[in-house]
This record gives sequence, C-alpha cells and structure tokens, in this order.
Amino acid sequence: MYKIIKTYIAGSNYDNEDGSCRKEILSELLFDCELFIENYYYEQEKAVKILASDNRCVGNIPKELAEEIFDCNEKGKVKTILYRPEYYKNGSVSHFIKIYVRK
Repeated sequence: MYKIIKTYIAGSNYDNEDGSCRKEILSELLFDCELFIENYYYEQEKAVKILASDNRCVGNIPKELAEEIFDCNEKGKVKTILYRPEYYKNGSVSHFIKIYVRK
C-alpha cells in the first residue's frame, strides 16, 4: 500500500550551478516520466533535490515536505516519483510531481 503525495517542484525557476536551466530541462520531460530524489542538507536543514534520469536537477521538494520525504527516502520507502505537469490555455505550465511512499 502506498501513500501518494502530490506537490509542486520548488525552485524550478532557478538555474543550476553548472548554468543549466531547470525550466529547459523540465520542458524536455514527458508526462508521467520517472524522476529521482537525492537527500542533502541546506543551511543545516534536511532538503531533497529532484533529478531527471540523467541526474540533472530540476528543483527541490518544497520546504514544508522536505523533512518527511528526506526521512522516507533515507528509509527506502520512496517507491516512485512521477512528473505531472499541468498545462494552461495561456501557455503556462505548473510543474508538479506525485510521490509514491510505502506505508
């Protein structure tokens, strides 16, 4: 049985340290493609990067969920993360993910 968490991708408007554009990376992804996460610490707090299959960063888990997802990932409970963008008539896109966590 899985708990499903739907959330937005935080920080997708920023560029990566290597100069790559996160929005450009996201534009290359298909609906429901699998993403990966990597735990790290930011200013001594638990944080979680969201990565494309080629290991390029597309953003982060929002701060309010970071500790929960960090702990679940550390325990091997995160099963799958799927990219779920929402497209709007005006051409804008909101970048969301679904995280499947083992209960």
